[in-house]
Amino acid sequence: MLRYWQRSLLKLLSCSVACAPLLVGHFVNAGQLITPQSMTTNQLKTTTVMVENGLASDDIRQAYFIPIATKQALVCSLSSLERCIALLPASLQQQTAFSVANIRRAVGRKSAMVLVAEHHIIAGVIVVNPANNMAEQSGAIGLKTYQLPLANQIQLTLWHEIGHLYNIALQGSILPSSLTEYQHEWLADLYLLWRIAQHYQQLDLAWQQFHRRNLALINDSGNLSHWSAPQLQIVLNHYNAQQLQHFTHYEDFLSAVYPLMPTWSPRDMGEFSSLVQRTFSAVQSLPGYMFWRQSELIQVLSPTLERLMGKAETQRWLKNQFLTENNM
Repeated sequence: MLRYWQRSLLKLLSCSVACAPLLVGHFVNAGQLITPQSMTTNQLKTTTVMVENGLASDDIRQAYFIPIATKQALVCSLSSLERCIALLPASLQQQTAFSVANIRRAVGRKSAMVLVAEHHIIAGVIVVNPANNMAEQSGAIGLKTYQLPLANQIQLTLWHEIGHLYNIALQGSILPSSLTEYQHEWLADLYLLWRIAQHYQQLDLAWQQFHRRNLALINDSGNLSHWSAPQLQIVLNHYNAQQLQHFTHYEDFLSAVYPLMPTWSPRDMGEFSSLVQRTFSAVQSLPGYMFWRQSELIQVLSPTLERLMGKAETQRWLKNQFLTENNM
């Protein structure tokens, strides 16, 4: 048991590439600059191929800058990576982390990744690879495999990666100066939820992301590092789409919802990981296993289970799996 917890915590805290094929993207810090670049914001804007103005169109938009707080980020399609990276200041192009070869290796089978830059104008680079976007998320419950169709994944993936950079810009003000890898991931999904509310005026895609994160966890407990479902659920239960639209600035939204978020320790996360693995990977159920974590897990997973299995089958399954459910 102890060795399993240690392995799970290491996987969580390191956000290893091994679990990346099941995740939206990958989060990379590119490190310090070699030399400052004497390029102004206005000069950068003149090199923009296209500026983000709503929904992404992969067929047209191969390289463009987007605003990130007081800086800008460069968005590159993997298919036009060389041309896109050439838009960066020379000081960034000289860094190994921003070399085309290094980026291609790092992207691998992921649908997107973000590289963080320490620069007075550039916040980072987002690389998108729509060819690897998932059309559905699957997971096995008992002997049956369930699939969740995924809509608008190119756009949602992009917003998640933008969220990484935007939240980094807010560290030390609205957000703490130090964040864990897990916090970075669920905060990126909170940004995604906010963008969905602003652009679609309804929350179907936010619930899709909630169900996706739950089903990914059911499929593999290693996906706990990206399990933003608890945080998404808190916001979705507190606000409707119209209320979220009143937060016209992300900073205001984050200031309102961040204090509502749970503050789980690495030990807490290890317990969730162990409970999830024992529940969905074991042949024989142990209803009393980690009973003190069961109610929290049931609360977050139940909407997704009902979405996949129906309400009656979900209740039957929960009573068979969890001691807490039998005592409720």
